[in-house]
Amino acid sequence: MGIRNLEKEIKKGESLNLEFKRQLPSEDKKVLKTFVAFANGEGGKVLFGVEDTTGEIVGIQDTSCAQLQDSITDMISDSCYPQILPLFTWTNIAGKIVLVVEISPSPHCPYYLKSEGKEKGTYIRVGATTRKATPEKIRELEIYGARQTYDEIVEHAVEPVTKGDINQLCKDIRSYRADEGRPVEIEQLVSWRLLKQHHHQYLPSNAFRILTGRGIHFSRIQCAVFSGVDKVNFLDRKEFSGSAYELLEQAQLFLLQHLNKAARIESLRREDIHEIPVPALRELITNAILHRNYLVHGFIQVSVFDNRVEILSPGSLYANLTREEMLAGNSRQRNPILADIFQRMGIAEKWGTGIRRVQELCQAAGLCAPIFEVSDDAVRVTIFRNQRSVNNKKQVYSEREKAIAAYLAANPAATVRELASIFHIGKSTAARITKKLRE
Repeated sequence: MGIRNLEKEIKKGESLNLEFKRQLPSEDKKVLKTFVAFANGEGGKVLFGVEDTTGEIVGIQDTSCAQLQDSITDMISDSCYPQILPLFTWTNIAGKIVLVVEISPSPHCPYYLKSEGKEKGTYIRVGATTRKATPEKIRELEIYGARQTYDEIVEHAVEPVTKGDINQLCKDIRSYRADEGRPVEIEQLVSWRLLKQHHHQYLPSNAFRILTGRGIHFSRIQCAVFSGVDKVNFLDRKEFSGSAYELLEQAQLFLLQHLNKAARIESLRREDIHEIPVPALRELITNAILHRNYLVHGFIQVSVFDNRVEILSPGSLYANLTREEMLAGNSRQRNPILADIFQRMGIAEKWGTGIRRVQELCQAAGLCAPIFEVSDDAVRVTIFRNQRSVNNKKQVYSEREKAIAAYLAANPAATVRELASIFHIGKSTAARITKKLRE
């Protein structure tokens, strides 16, 4: 990273992969937690000689560069496991020395502090903060470190599948496919890694169990309608269980029963026009089923309010995918076998265009841009009802500013820190945007 680029990054403030330290902290654990979090994520840089609250470049004072570098190297080696190999760069910015310590992403997850152990000493990066990993996140890091995905794992403690289970799934896959007449046999389920032959029996992968609704407790969808704009008074609620594709159909039907629609007559034919495009709703529910973290003890939730629909998927983005990358159309599949079967059934596609398609459908329907919120334990998508995009004649607003305005409309008590974390921007940028919106 050149000096100019580094200065630009500093001006943006701390982020998912950038943290500032005025000097080496008196408590080593503070910076060690950040090193561990970067190693467990997509990597990152710690800049010593930069004030963390203001981003002011103060430089490293009265310190031997070589001694500081050796001290950090020894500290990481003695305290972190597995081994983390930092890269050091000394930079002179306006006559002040800044030490850049870069941690590269590594597949040998999870990384943790030796003194705290794996269960308590594993840390991850969430926005511009470092947080302790949950047991579910640690388990997912272990699976990722073993070059596996959750849906391909075969739990040997689970009972073998029955012939009836196999025949029903083959029948269901065939019924969804465009070439419905083409048979689906057990050999294909094995080649698709849904089943594993063990002696004379077939053991199910987690993908098979999710697809069939067989024994994955949190493979359910909760749907609810609320009075007003808060989760206080229920008007209706349902909890659906069963096969993954049945969950999709049931959740979609629930939404269509509770959303408004109008009729358009053209050439003596009636066409129902829903207030939110049905393909957009179906795409978001499908994404929630395919990309959720099934290790997290929680259900997919579909909530209908007077002014919006929210779809919450348990678990954050997978494999260090950022919110910006997701919105740009990039995709990293948490459950690739499940996604492959949905693609074979014609329910989903693999090209990562779903989010853009949702945005385009909402724009074509005259709706505000949907909001995509990413936290350390969930991904929430909000589509607003009956709200048309309006351009102020005196101001031109960016898509990010429109999204923040829509978020504030639903969450008027939101703080600048909260906005910075949700939209992955610096606190100063969040403050500037909210000031502009107020004006």
